[in-house]
Amino acid sequence: MSGKCVVASGRDFQLADPEAFRSTARAVVDYARRLSPAFAKISSLARLQVIADGGDIGAAKDQHTAVCALLDCLKQASSQEPTGPDEYLFVGKCSEYDRYIDKFAVRQGANSRIEWANDAVRSNDNAVLAQAIDEIVSHMRAFGEPAQHYQGFAAYAQARLDALLPPEIMEVHQETNLALVVPMFEKSLSVPGDAAEFGCFRGALAVKLAWMMKAAGAPKHYYAFDTFQASEIDDPVGSGDGLLGAGAFRDNADAYDALTKWSRLLPLTPIKGDPPKTCSVLTKPLSFVWLDLERDVLMDPVLRHIWPLCSSDTIIGIDDAGRPENPTVGPWLDQLVATGALELVLDSNAFVPGVFVRFLKKKKVDFPTGLVGAWRSQLRQQKGHSRVTR
Repeated sequence: MSGKCVVASGRDFQLADPEAFRSTARAVVDYARRLSPAFAKISSLARLQVIADGGDIGAAKDQHTAVCALLDCLKQASSQEPTGPDEYLFVGKCSEYDRYIDKFAVRQGANSRIEWANDAVRSNDNAVLAQAIDEIVSHMRAFGEPAQHYQGFAAYAQARLDALLPPEIMEVHQETNLALVVPMFEKSLSVPGDAAEFGCFRGALAVKLAWMMKAAGAPKHYYAFDTFQASEIDDPVGSGDGLLGAGAFRDNADAYDALTKWSRLLPLTPIKGDPPKTCSVLTKPLSFVWLDLERDVLMDPVLRHIWPLCSSDTIIGIDDAGRPENPTVGPWLDQLVATGALELVLDSNAFVPGVFVRFLKKKKVDFPTGLVGAWRSQLRQQKGHSRVTR
């Protein structure tokens, strides 16, 4: 069968179509060399480069070492830090395939993968194991087209979550788009400081990110802020949208107790009360901030308080920027960018519509004043002018 990789009963992998594997080697080498200079020098990648350049893989022994080199590249690529969308997709897929063959080999009763390169591959059914490896070979061959941004983020996020979170945690539903949050959160783990989420609702995202933090061995803490009952603060500037006021957001009353229980296992602390008030408990540096408070009148005082705790490397995520149901977030954030206080790092709407997530970094020392009142005054003036002209 063309392209079929067969594991012999002895030590050798045998390729029915070596030229098909050669195209796989070219694709893997092309992507792998973008990751880091150190990764580009590993012996397994060098072996794939020889094959990509036309090296002989006619003998069974050569084919065996070629496939082992590919599998080793999958494992080592899984620990690399990607930079762009193509690299996110490559690392994500390498992680996915590496875990897949590990699990499949266990189910087939195979000997340890660390023995495969220098010893026989022994399993209950080598032909079935070979078919699984062949599927991976063909998938890796498909890395010929540039990855879409969202596709790359999604593949990477899923791979990292699968690697770090147990299934029972993965299955917990959250509203936030993890495909975008996970890569940015993981970048923040190398930045000194804790993480804070404002508007955690039922806390699903907080639990998952705190679990990632612990699994990665990061010496950090995760703070999850919410009213956990209903808002005590009315709209102080009169938005007139009828969506914010005392008593809003009252449907997550049981989340505080649940998160308190999680705090016994995870580096996680829920903070109960209106975030514009309770954010004052934060006094130490922050590496990651997630703002999901749905209104500028809530986000503005929170960001103003934590501003001195953020560095130019702090990842600041804003949810609902541009979402029609939350019309005040976008204009407020646009003003922060326009004043030069924040620099846009990632705008989800640039490559996947309907997500409304932005990630930014602090650029100025001082937090601008009067943002909430200013843009709303301008909006009222525009509406008044429009009525007059009609």
